[in-house]
Amino acid sequence: MAIRRQPLRLLADDLTGALDAAAAFASPSEPVPVCWREAVPTAGAVALDSRTREASAEEACAAVAAVAGRLFSPGSGLAFKKIDSLLRGPQGAEIAAILEVLKPSRCVVAPAFPAQGRITRGGRQCVLIEGAARPVPADLGDELRRAGHEVMRARPGDAVPAGLSLWDAESDADLDAIVAAARGAEEILWIGSAGLASALARAMGFQGEGRAAALPAPVVGFVGSEHETMRTQLAAIGARHLRLSAQMCGEAAEIGRRLAADGVVLASVDLPAGISRDEAARAIEARFGALLAELDRPGTLFAAGGETLRGLCEALGAERLDAVGEVAPGVPRSILRGGRWDGVTVVSKSGAFGGPDLLNDIFAGRSAALAGAAA
Repeated sequence: MAIRRQPLRLLADDLTGALDAAAAFASPSEPVPVCWREAVPTAGAVALDSRTREASAEEACAAVAAVAGRLFSPGSGLAFKKIDSLLRGPQGAEIAAILEVLKPSRCVVAPAFPAQGRITRGGRQCVLIEGAARPVPADLGDELRRAGHEVMRARPGDAVPAGLSLWDAESDADLDAIVAAARGAEEILWIGSAGLASALARAMGFQGEGRAAALPAPVVGFVGSEHETMRTQLAAIGARHLRLSAQMCGEAAEIGRRLAADGVVLASVDLPAGISRDEAARAIEARFGALLAELDRPGTLFAAGGETLRGLCEALGAERLDAVGEVAPGVPRSILRGGRWDGVTVVSKSGAFGGPDLLNDIFAGRSAALAGAAA
């Protein structure tokens, strides 16, 4: 065990991100609560969604500064700021705001997520596409320097320096080496994606229980992400994908018929061309919320997109999600707590995660992947 086992104290900018990082530390016997309320538990493991992915830099700074001191109080546990592996959102501004509040003696920034083809090379975040490393638009090191912070570049095998360090990593072994270098160090603020979270969980002795358990049937899914990766995955599942019109027109009954016949339906909303991101988000949330009111309780709820998942949870009156593991890398499994569908299994993902056949792999055949489905 490379580092002392301690409760996870995690802050993420969206709900799917909070879940995919918390899942590495979770199991059915030791779930990690994932919350979105303002109240921050003062003790024990918790992952908190600040809902700042789409916020302005000023709004994001205010939101994270308001909770960082309580969430990451001295001695409360492992301080982890989860950031997007594509560096979407005001990541530099959020990190700078947290550093201003906490003033940690060491801050390790390692955003790589090799399992999803996201690496850090030469201080820049890159996506592997057909073997080529393509930098993402954001330059995190530059953002932090412009915010007034000295950023030390580091590579696996280096010692963890005092101050703020940005680490290259291109494999899980690289991330494991970064974590191992911190053995014995105190007061580290860890900043990264689910890749770094998994490396820390491995070093703390978490075993990643729960991946093999079958998903309760039937499965109803809601896809709010418009990412190209998500569109490709939906195309691959064929008739299990239901495209909803902009207005309600009997789709609840159609979903019921499809669930009875096949056990899996994943719905998305057809939106008018030229609609803004904010308008799209509001339309999707309203459409899914209205549909939820007409649906019977499923065995498993699938959601793609952090705003989509949070909207579903709020529409159902849920109090939190308990992360219990993952069904695939970057695809966490959790349990709804509170509200109309209390106890329902949830599978969630970022719209940008996974290969073309990910959904087919997760929901591969009623008898193979789902518990309780008709043969």
